Amino acid sequence: MINTQATNKKVREIIKMVKDGSLIPKPEFQRRLVWTSKDKDFFIDTVLRGYPFPEIYIANGEVDTETGEGTQLLVDGLQRVSTLVEYFSGDPTFAPSLSKPYKALEEEEKSRFLEYAVVVRDLGNINQDQIVAVFKRLNSTQYGLKDMEINNAIYNGELKKFCEVISENPFFEEHRVFTPSDRRRMGDVSYCLTMIGSMIVGYFNRDGEHESLLSQYNEVFPLHHEIFDRLQNVFQFIEECGFLPNSRIWKKADLLTAVVELDLALNVDRFKIEPSQVLTNISDLYDQVGVQASEMHALYYKAALQASNDRGNRLRRAVIFSGVLRERTDAEILEDLGGLSLRG
Repeated sequence: MINTQATNKKVREIIKMVKDGSLIPKPEFQRRLVWTSKDKDFFIDTVLRGYPFPEIYIANGEVDTETGEGTQLLVDGLQRVSTLVEYFSGDPTFAPSLSKPYKALEEEEKSRFLEYAVVVRDLGNINQDQIVAVFKRLNSTQYGLKDMEINNAIYNGELKKFCEVISENPFFEEHRVFTPSDRRRMGDVSYCLTMIGSMIVGYFNRDGEHESLLSQYNEVFPLHHEIFDRLQNVFQFIEECGFLPNSRIWKKADLLTAVVELDLALNVDRFKIEPSQVLTNISDLYDQVGVQASEMHALYYKAALQASNDRGNRLRRAVIFSGVLRERTDAEILEDLGGLSLRG
């Protein structure tokens, strides 16, 4: 049985614990912060008015058996605790509008804020698997966990870290591939994992291979340097092509296809292609897809819009993109599509 004893801690105690490192507010199983400034503002106003807010959960961390000093892990409540610390510290990225900054409060108001009693449920000594299980069950709100966030709670190894590095590549920022929401909810990391996974094992259904890949390459990712160089080569080639900002290549589904197929052509098959010719051929494909000029273009259009993350549609886009890239005829591409195996 997991201990579920509830106690109270003052806001000042929690802030001190975070600052001295005895309460770790972001262990590996926590997801990225998703609160907006408006959310934080409302929360601080709640505390200053003395209204209650949901309890936070902690568990025992490591203990130094020589000194007797130990840490505690924040299982749930990262956003609340982080916001309290930001407000108290005067973090310049958080400017409350419903209330005054902490330094501008009257002494009595500061005292009430610091003495506010937070309900803390101490789970005691539980292992990592139990912590993850509790964390999953607690997060069934409007910000419910996405698959990548759940995987992040379990795997924090080499492949996940590599995907985070790739997601920060200026290529994605320059072409506005990811939205702020993607970034907050780890959609960018999930996308890069799908892209890299497709380069390694081929196209799969939605996020079906994510956990397997993260588990396989959790301890070590031996393809790190190879995949990095291959992606850099593809990103540079796409830049040299000079696609317009409104090209559909910058849509997530289309870009995934383009990156994986260009990697196969350039880095694996060593297929000789010129950026200028690729720009002409692929731009023509995209233009014709927009008006669904032929059966092939209609198939690509459908595969890019309807259930675009299904393996079958990823394969259809790949066959068409690759065929156009390698200057095969429409008839040859349709023949390839007809012989496509969509199993698996």
